[in-house]
Amino acid sequence: MRGFTDAGYIAPGPRRQTRWSAARFLAAGVLVVLIIGVPVVLIDALCSSVRHDFCPWSGSGHEDSGPFDFKWSSIDASETLQFHSCYDGLECAKLKLPLDYFNGTHSNKTISLALAKLPAQVPVDDPRYAGPMLINPGGPGGSGVGLAVAGARSLQTIVDSSKDPNSPEALASKHASSARYYDVIGFDPRGIGATEPAAECLPDGPTTWSWDLRRRSEGNLDSSDAALGRLWSMEHAWGASCKQVMDEEDGPDIKQYMTTASVARDMLEIIERHADYVADHLAEKRKTSSTVIAKKPKLQYWGFSYGTYLGYTFASMFPDRVGRLVLDGVVNSDDYNASLGKGSLHDAEKAQQSIYSYCAAAGPDKCALARSGSTPKDIEERVHTILSSVYHNPIPLSSPYGPEVLTWSDVRMVLFASLYQPSGIFPLAAQLLLAVEARSGEILEEYALGMRPLHVYSCPVNGTVGLKLPTDVPEIAILCSDGEVQNGDYNRFEDYWHDLEKTSPTSGAIWSTLRIKCLAWKIRAAYRFTGKFGANTSHPILFVSNTADPVTPLVSGRIMSERFPGSVQLIQDSAGHCSSALPTPCTINAIKKYFQTGILPEPHTVCIPPSSPFSMNSTDPDSPFYDSSLLAPRQSETLDFNAQAVHMWVEQSSHQQSQELLLGEAGQENMEAAEHFSRWFAENGGFFPTTHNRRRVNEVIRALSTSDDDWVET
Repeated sequence: MRGFTDAGYIAPGPRRQTRWSAARFLAAGVLVVLIIGVPVVLIDALCSSVRHDFCPWSGSGHEDSGPFDFKWSSIDASETLQFHSCYDGLECAKLKLPLDYFNGTHSNKTISLALAKLPAQVPVDDPRYAGPMLINPGGPGGSGVGLAVAGARSLQTIVDSSKDPNSPEALASKHASSARYYDVIGFDPRGIGATEPAAECLPDGPTTWSWDLRRRSEGNLDSSDAALGRLWSMEHAWGASCKQVMDEEDGPDIKQYMTTASVARDMLEIIERHADYVADHLAEKRKTSSTVIAKKPKLQYWGFSYGTYLGYTFASMFPDRVGRLVLDGVVNSDDYNASLGKGSLHDAEKAQQSIYSYCAAAGPDKCALARSGSTPKDIEERVHTILSSVYHNPIPLSSPYGPEVLTWSDVRMVLFASLYQPSGIFPLAAQLLLAVEARSGEILEEYALGMRPLHVYSCPVNGTVGLKLPTDVPEIAILCSDGEVQNGDYNRFEDYWHDLEKTSPTSGAIWSTLRIKCLAWKIRAAYRFTGKFGANTSHPILFVSNTADPVTPLVSGRIMSERFPGSVQLIQDSAGHCSSALPTPCTINAIKKYFQTGILPEPHTVCIPPSSPFSMNSTDPDSPFYDSSLLAPRQSETLDFNAQAVHMWVEQSSHQQSQELLLGEAGQENMEAAEHFSRWFAENGGFFPTTHNRRRVNEVIRALSTSDDDWVET
């Protein structure tokens, strides 16, 4: 959950095509977690919303147009939605919205909110048109526009009806059909990306970039006995300087108006103004005056990670305006409001252990760190030995492009990124670790080349376009303003850090830096939501959680679901951040059914991926990840399941329930195709080779989806 905005131009460095493009993919994954923290399966969002020169798939087969085919400066902000063609078949707009909704100040000040929409597959006057679904990739600070550019088609494929809306059969019965087709809208929240004004702290790009480089060069908190003192002083110097820069400005500063409450209010404006936009288009088609919207539009939304906090903040503020909300990778509001406190890493070590288990189960053919007969403990010890080897002796790297060095903190960040997307990232991370162990290998050079944007600054020259790397200013402005003001001295923070390390030895030091930033943040928000999280919403919410999510644990989803009567928590038995870390037919079709019919899965539904080395098998008593609470939540302490009963429950409840949710009898071929691909996905990693394109991704999602002929509209 790291933040995203633009600052600091970097001219793209030299590029070459090599067999180690996978290493640059790994570097991009680390960059996303290091800077943004959105689900790693959405790496493409970063590359699309900034510049993709350093992304491993750049120039490797994308059939879609590049992000610079459209310039945000070419359109003006307006109080009504005016969409313009942009990117590859998307429509973009800038919406002029009030700076301050809540205090009555600066009534003449506005923001320019950037939106990117993938239009529905049917026109707005089609009875099957379902309206807009808003999306947010997390952070706080992730670019919704970037997510729309990268993933709107995939998300639309999931939520839309499986029927081709333009087939002769569908067109003939469209007035009687219950099929629904959605617009997908991503927007850059306040202070982020293409939304203006941007949240910035230091006076210019070079200063910002240089300071971030210096701060990152200190490494993790536990990289030396001096790191804590240095990072503590640096963060406090930065926080105080940011406040002084703001105090010297004339007029209001956007950083005071970026809390999640303001963004939730922006979402209300988006859906209302989109309803006006639809009404105008209907009137134009019917040659009548503008249609009056009889009902207030309701929010339809899919939010990941921090996006779940945004979603249930909206639901708590406007419970009567809730349509269909999927909150995926659920943040606990209590932890979030304490600057992402100790509870966030509740399942981080389970996710870490799942990686060792995968490597041992996959064997040396598919995991570079495994040897014949290796156990998970063997893999764990080998990883620790490799890490120890670079603690005092970083690896020097030389190239024609300049020197680099791979440090202990760098390798730790690779492992941390692996937790976000084990099936896609760890197989590559294992190759890197093997090269670290040998202290040589082409993958080291290629990984270093992928990290150049963080280490080499140069101004755009001779017509080149500079890369504007994200900073963590929006993340800190949002995170540290949403929650309680954090107080504490150096010693109290050190105690907090070590307590967090007891929960997660592998991630505690990395996660703790967020608390330092909030302790040093001096800017106070003009308004934040201080009400109770939870409400009786006009439509029940679908919460989605993994059994081993490193930063949004399973228990967080349970806690938040209990605060919204009628909601359901869908559990996916997999490791990684958000359900997209290892998509399963069960989860995809539960979400599709929810958006198509409004029907929630049965309470306590567990979606179990097909068997593979990545399988957690959390409902199997013989599994090291066995969790009896998945069988009967809230009763697990009093029930004593024997092995036979557990296997029977898994077979009769989870498996059959998933089959019923997915398909009727007519869809068995689709089910077999979905299981085949899902197993391939789990065994071979979560990403296509670098020659993939979005059309192939959508074909895969369609294979995982099924016919909805037997669904009943409610």
